[in-house]
Amino acid sequence: MGQISIMRLFLYVLVLIGLFSCKDDVPVEPITKWTHLKDFPGDARASASGFVYEKKAFICLGRTELKGGFLKDLWEYDTEDSIWTRKTDFPGKARVKAVTGVIGDKAYVGLGAVAAYDLNAQFSDFYEYDIKTDVWTQKSSFPGVAKNALFSTVVDGCIYTTEGFTNIAYKADTYKYDPKNNTWTRLADCPVEHGATAGFSMESCFFVGTGFRGRNYKDFYKYEIQSGKWSRVADLPDGRILSQGMAINGKGYIMLGRYWHGTENGGRLLDDIVEYDPAENLWTKKGSFPGGARQNAVALSVNGTGYILTGETDSKRMSDFWCFQP
Repeated sequence: MGQISIMRLFLYVLVLIGLFSCKDDVPVEPITKWTHLKDFPGDARASASGFVYEKKAFICLGRTELKGGFLKDLWEYDTEDSIWTRKTDFPGKARVKAVTGVIGDKAYVGLGAVAAYDLNAQFSDFYEYDIKTDVWTQKSSFPGVAKNALFSTVVDGCIYTTEGFTNIAYKADTYKYDPKNNTWTRLADCPVEHGATAGFSMESCFFVGTGFRGRNYKDFYKYEIQSGKWSRVADLPDGRILSQGMAINGKGYIMLGRYWHGTENGGRLLDDIVEYDPAENLWTKKGSFPGGARQNAVALSVNGTGYILTGETDSKRMSDFWCFQP
């Protein structure tokens, strides 16, 4: 072998080493404080929605089958006495992937779907739930066309939604709901058009990314409420869809989901958790969820503790319930 060939081989090896070392550059600091709680007493389900009020966590809606068994129940979990209580059912039609948010002592639930590719099976209705009185009231309907698989969060007393799926197209639409005047306002579009995304909010910003539009994505974006501007932040270590997000103590977490590969349930389910530090613009791998790989779970944070429940594998819906300390 000549000197030129040897040099080319040497450079090729260096490139490969560089590629693999870049993949391993993500810090690894696994979460170790996990607790397996008593199972959720309602029907095992996937694609449910959740929200948090003070020291209580709520879960509602979802489905008991892969493409059916749609639910409209609402449950409250008291994190202090570990008791579940059935509350008044959601007044709209049963559905999956509804958006939620809590402002004051009111929760807001709406949108979602029962069939991804049928516009008539997607919903724009929106409801206010009085947590203290256990009473539902219908509010102004969502004006957008993408009603399924949106990201939603609460920042500074308003609910924000972005991206999502119509019945034929992914959208970048971003909206704000203000409960003070019961109005929806269109904001600057997200830079990308994905569905089945995940994210979280911190201070006066929200972060959203991952998702699906023909393939897995790992790009992540920040929306600043005051300026109304989007900016790209550090990508996740790996692409994924149908994951969940939450924020705890100034850090964001993305967890579970699926690495999609060509068919509805193709690819592999994920059990990992990653943490985002906005001050460093850095992701850290936080190990694996001990409950096992799944998609379409519910993830909530209550007073510095993360809670994960329900979800599904390729063959069954889940009812197990876990918490962790970051």
